[in-house]
Amino acid sequence: MVLLDSNIFILDRFFPRDSLYAQNKAFVEILASMDAAISSLTLLEICGAASFRLSADELSAWLFGFGAVYPVSVLDVHGLKTTDGEAWWSAFVEQVAANIAKKMTFGDAVLLREAERYQVEAVVTWNTKDFIRRTPVNVLTPAAYLQRR
Repeated sequence: MVLLDSNIFILDRFFPRDSLYAQNKAFVEILASMDAAISSLTLLEICGAASFRLSADELSAWLFGFGAVYPVSVLDVHGLKTTDGEAWWSAFVEQVAANIAKKMTFGDAVLLREAERYQVEAVVTWNTKDFIRRTPVNVLTPAAYLQRR
């Protein structure tokens, strides 16, 4: 499984004039043939960013049916359903804080936490510099992922 960053979807939907758009679109077009996923926390991040540009109905479709908008799985926050809430929250904060200490934004720190807990094959993002040397997980751009296929 590969875990996807929010920037792939934001670029696809809102920035068709971006220099990376064509490469990103090529990647988005193969999502159905991949074992691709996003974290439910990344989905909230995507919806927050998209809320400025989507209608209320479109935003609801993204939030509650993202798999119908893009062919990806939406993963539950790792471990949340298997432990008591207080213990889970304590561990979650500790793990995210450890990533933030690596000089990461909150969103990137959460994404990395999920990637490591789910033991994914790779994180796919246009912002590889935000992850490289901070994790043993493979970190690839969509273009680099396409080249490996």
